[in-house]
Amino acid sequence: MSMADNATPAVGEAVEPISDAQPVNVEDLCLDRNNPRHPEQPFDSEEEALEFLVDEADANELVQAIGNTGWLNYEPLVVLRDGNVVLEGNRRLAALRILRDPALQREYGITPPSPLHPNALPDEVLAIKVSSPSQARDFIGFKHVNGPHKWDSLAKAKFAWDWVRDPSGISLDAVAKRLGDSHNTVARLVNAYIVLRQAQRLGFDIAERTKSNFSFSHLYTALPRPNVRAYLGLDDAVTELLPDDPVPAGRHESLLTFMTLLYGQGAHKTVIQSQNPNLNQLVDVLGNQTATAMLVSDRDLKVAYEQVEDRSRRFAERLFALNKAARAASEAAGDYAYDPDLHEMALSVQKTVRGIITAMTAEKDTAEEAAE
Repeated sequence: MSMADNATPAVGEAVEPISDAQPVNVEDLCLDRNNPRHPEQPFDSEEEALEFLVDEADANELVQAIGNTGWLNYEPLVVLRDGNVVLEGNRRLAALRILRDPALQREYGITPPSPLHPNALPDEVLAIKVSSPSQARDFIGFKHVNGPHKWDSLAKAKFAWDWVRDPSGISLDAVAKRLGDSHNTVARLVNAYIVLRQAQRLGFDIAERTKSNFSFSHLYTALPRPNVRAYLGLDDAVTELLPDDPVPAGRHESLLTFMTLLYGQGAHKTVIQSQNPNLNQLVDVLGNQTATAMLVSDRDLKVAYEQVEDRSRRFAERLFALNKAARAASEAAGDYAYDPDLHEMALSVQKTVRGIITAMTAEKDTAEEAAE
């Protein structure tokens, strides 16, 4: 069941109160196949959900903790009344399943503590029953979006997107308020997720990326920038909620190219080695057709960026660096012992600096003549 299949009350609307915690048999609980920790797509089975929690959410960490200290009912699970699907606490349920099943321990290569704490294998745990995911959203959203146990940005975006598209018609601004975040931040996350989904439908595959991590921040940081929006054919209303399939048909190839530049795909490697400065360089390149064509053809961001770089700024930055290095060398000159190679290098630096001063003086004379 998707979290978007149930109505979410608008701000100020009465909500069915959440029941008090009650004991629930561990064997009756089901993992959530739509777990927001895995926002790319629903799991096909509980087995897939469990494997993900072991591989990506470090369920083994909880296996060791519960095995050593026992199960503590300090925070009840949140469970959907219909079907006993765990909406909050999947990682804890995964740990309990592994602790209770030697076959799973062998399958995942997990060795529980020995001996186990006497309370490490509870038959029942406390759970709060809810009639719909909407009842649990405020609690889950606060805890994992801006609270003490934060999800990564992609999981946050998926959670907020599910909430916004709820049939009740809750607004983006209302979701932002209930998550305790700004409208603009939630809009950036949700809109980036909408664009990601469209790219996936067109053939982009996160699993085929060439970077080890999927840095969703690259997408939601770049998407509001005018150059990127123009390249993708999006309007300028960066804080408005995008529709499904916002990139028009004539720009589908541009979208796939953009995603490949950000993350790589198959034989095409990403051009982003680090968000700073590479992401800003890519954004600048996309504002120039010639530079963009060079980048798409050669996949060399440095060469493409040279076509659009502010060369005056580049000169200033390098002169500042030269000045800093010269000061540092001057401060250390008292430690110098004669070395013919170093002496020759210093003379070369002197010659280079004279050439810089000559060029700057000529530019100064030209500027003064033009001002007369």
